[in-house]
Amino acid sequence: MTYIQCTPTQPQLIAVSRLEKSPLNARRTAAKVGMVELKASLLAHGLMQNLVVTDTGDGTYRVIAGGRRLEAIHSLQAEGKLPEDFAVPCQIVTVEHALEMSLAENTVRLAMHPADQFEAFAALIEQGESASDVAQRFGVEESLVLKRMKLARIAPDLLQQYREDGLTLECLMAFTVTDDHKRQLKVFESLKDWQKDDPKAIRTALTEKMVDSTDKLARFVGLDAYQAAGGSTRADLFGDEVYLEKPALLHKLAEEKLDSIRQQLEAEGWGWVEINPDRDYDAIHRCGRLSPRLVGVPAELVDLKSELDAQLSVIEQALAETESDDLLDQQDAVHERLEDVEKKLAGYVGFDDTQKTLAGCFVSIGQDGTVFHDKGLVKPENKKLLAKLLGTDGNDGQPATPKAKHAMSESLRRDLAAERLPVAQLELARHPAIALDLLTFKAASVLLGKRRIVDGPDVEFKLPKPGKPREASVADREFAALGEALPTGWFRAPTEAERFKAFRSLPEAGKLELLAYCVALTLQPKLGPVEGDEGTGYDIALALTKASVAGYRRPAKGNFLGRINREQLLAIGREVLGEPWAQSHVNDKKSPLVDQLERAFSNPEKSGRSPDQVAKLKSWLPQGMSFDIAPAPQAAKAKKARKAA
Repeated sequence: MTYIQCTPTQPQLIAVSRLEKSPLNARRTAAKVGMVELKASLLAHGLMQNLVVTDTGDGTYRVIAGGRRLEAIHSLQAEGKLPEDFAVPCQIVTVEHALEMSLAENTVRLAMHPADQFEAFAALIEQGESASDVAQRFGVEESLVLKRMKLARIAPDLLQQYREDGLTLECLMAFTVTDDHKRQLKVFESLKDWQKDDPKAIRTALTEKMVDSTDKLARFVGLDAYQAAGGSTRADLFGDEVYLEKPALLHKLAEEKLDSIRQQLEAEGWGWVEINPDRDYDAIHRCGRLSPRLVGVPAELVDLKSELDAQLSVIEQALAETESDDLLDQQDAVHERLEDVEKKLAGYVGFDDTQKTLAGCFVSIGQDGTVFHDKGLVKPENKKLLAKLLGTDGNDGQPATPKAKHAMSESLRRDLAAERLPVAQLELARHPAIALDLLTFKAASVLLGKRRIVDGPDVEFKLPKPGKPREASVADREFAALGEALPTGWFRAPTEAERFKAFRSLPEAGKLELLAYCVALTLQPKLGPVEGDEGTGYDIALALTKASVAGYRRPAKGNFLGRINREQLLAIGREVLGEPWAQSHVNDKKSPLVDQLERAFSNPEKSGRSPDQVAKLKSWLPQGMSFDIAPAPQAAKAKKARKAA
């Protein structure tokens, strides 16, 4: 075997202006990564490794090793940070040896292990250097220096695990959540093998005695108040998390703040106040609920609201016919005045002393840390007494009505189901894979599993009986158009055998389109499950289409709004337009409520409402119309929640 020996020469100082990159340089692909760091290092430490060049014989030299360093020097000269006559040490070699030396310089090298780099950065800081100085000299962000120092301070045993590939860098970073070496090692030894490769599991184990700053109690108390009371925090340098290290102090502050809220509500005259950080749905559901009223409102304020409502109605009707900048400006001006009036009216909404004596409040904390007041709750044992005092029939302090407050008539439910059907047919026909799954699921459940399936496609493929005549909707027309586009040419073959042969020649996509459309034709009118109901396979299939029924149907006077009671209209307005709107219209009759909501739903973009209200107007649907599956309510763990407060 023959070895080529390259006799080195003493490095010579050569002006950069006489250097150019050689075509013999083995590194052909320019690497921009790390150029900032390289330039910073050149300025701070100089050129620590000479360039390797060949002599062209005409006074210029070609660089075969050190092309990136040369590029960095040129860049620094262009920025005015190095002089034009800057010279660098170069080792001159022959052309015969150039390619091999370039290849060796770019391959026979190994970058230092990151753990060594962490410790080297930390050593510089210990020698008196500041993090910002080190960052500037190495061309990196100061935060990166701080992170490397943090990693260098990990328990030595864990750093050694990282060196020996027993820990990934992500897992090593997770251990920096605490500086306690004993705790780091204790957690590492307690983790199962699969958890040692899971940064999330490591962080969870290390912070189990801390509270995340995104926790609702932390948000409720507030980070500033917690720190002012002597609470300490720990930030995760490698994530966005901040942890509160004194949970006992946090709970004490939360208890004090909740107790202050209790005292305020008791001073208002409420008969009882119950506080639970988690909303106890069971306890609230058992209670009746009083509706707030306008109490002591000035007559001129009520008159002004009626006047502005009338003006807005005229403007919106004009906008429906023709749109103009002048009308839009008028609409904005009236809306601004209405919002101001509604805010003032909201100040007069409340409960009288008799109501407060026998009713109470349930106070809970939302996930965002805000306090939620359920006011006007009537416990079951007080319903009859309150009804006797108020002269009502016990219907939560409200005059008796022939129907439940939030119930829909059976005829309305049937009509809503009929309107929902064409949307379900259209969307299922558009998703052949879901239709195939639903059909196969039903056939196998009935024929093999001997189970009764209550809804979805009829596997006997008999068309459902037609309902009462109604005007064709957008979904009806699109579904019909989908049917006309189906591959049905095979129908024209004279015999069944020939038709089957022609059918078999169809592409798989065409067969699935036919199947999906036929499955859709067998669907029956049905409303979806509401909160607390269990969804069926058919409900899940519709949810999988991700279709928005609101895109095909909006609430109007004829199809919904005119067929529900006044209290339900106010509840809808409260949900989509906000509490101030509902409170300012609490004394309105049904007809103007229907008209206002119909105008808002028919053209949300031109309603003059806020972006959030417009979004709700576009998406709101009566219960059971949406394809979404409502989550089942979770029972609150009352005792545990009370202890948490």
